[in-house]
Amino acid sequence: MESQNIDVLIKDFADNKAMALFLGAGCDLTKTYPEGERYEHLRDPKVIESNSLSWKNLLNELMQNACIDDNDINAIEKISSNSLKAAILKNKLGSSYIPVIQNWLYSHCNHRVLLDSYKYYKKYQESPSVENLKEVPFGTLFVLAEIILRQDSIKAVFTQNYNNYLTEAINILLENDKKEGNNSYGLRQKLEPIDVYDGWQDNPFNKDCLLIYHVHGYIPPQSELLPKKESNHIVLSDEEFYQLSKDIFSWQNVAQLNYLSHYTCIMLGLSLEDMTSLRLLRYANIEKSSERVYWIRGNDGENTTLRLLTEYYESQHVCVVNDADGYVNLYHKLLTEIKNKTPKK
Repeated sequence: MESQNIDVLIKDFADNKAMALFLGAGCDLTKTYPEGERYEHLRDPKVIESNSLSWKNLLNELMQNACIDDNDINAIEKISSNSLKAAILKNKLGSSYIPVIQNWLYSHCNHRVLLDSYKYYKKYQESPSVENLKEVPFGTLFVLAEIILRQDSIKAVFTQNYNNYLTEAINILLENDKKEGNNSYGLRQKLEPIDVYDGWQDNPFNKDCLLIYHVHGYIPPQSELLPKKESNHIVLSDEEFYQLSKDIFSWQNVAQLNYLSHYTCIMLGLSLEDMTSLRLLRYANIEKSSERVYWIRGNDGENTTLRLLTEYYESQHVCVVNDADGYVNLYHKLLTEIKNKTPKK
């Protein structure tokens, strides 16, 4: 499939359309890791795949910690629904459910890991090219952070991820830009990203705050206290998805629906197979203003499945942006255009 609709998206960036980002697990995936003894065992491609931040590997981690025998593991693996697998494992793990996920998330990526990764990203900043970006651990995450900092028309971020990686990446870029005496981010030099989730305490914030809404819940790093159990609601198992779908007036549904209906929205790292997202898109379509909803894709060559999905989603007024050369090329192209655009007076 040829590249499509990229120029349309770039024009909306250039026109400073009021935007919201909708992020999924794909934004955190990486095929490389920072140098150092701790990551040497991850150099093997097979090991990298088994350690990547995918929901399949998260479920495997839950299984390994659930104290179940091989027969039960084999039986669970035969279940096709990931949310049902998660429900069974949640029941088995009990109070260990959230701590296991917390440990899995932050052993793969944390502040120190991202600081090491930034060394690679700095090389990409100094010599921007697709090949240099491919060498950056968590490169997609850093590119998104820089797009947010350079595109001040991005007003909100909605993420289905439970971690604070995006907040950390934004802060690392800001801190290093200040340390080096630059002023790369103009109006957003004082930006303060804030993670918003169930149980979040409403503190006063100013115009420099960027709210990152964790619509599927939030799990902080081990250095912070876990929110109270009743407030620490994540959406992974089937009953959690059902509850979120049933509560149509929840802050997650209302906030997402507002932005989907009235802002230019960009969906990245999402498969759009989640029923919650599809339902909200359908509702938003009824109330939709003239602003577009984009679904970002990166796909090499012809792909019949992608073609059929594109036809369907565009019939639902979702503008599919695909780069035939893959995600890395697309993200590099978007960031380059944003950096080079003429500031609006």
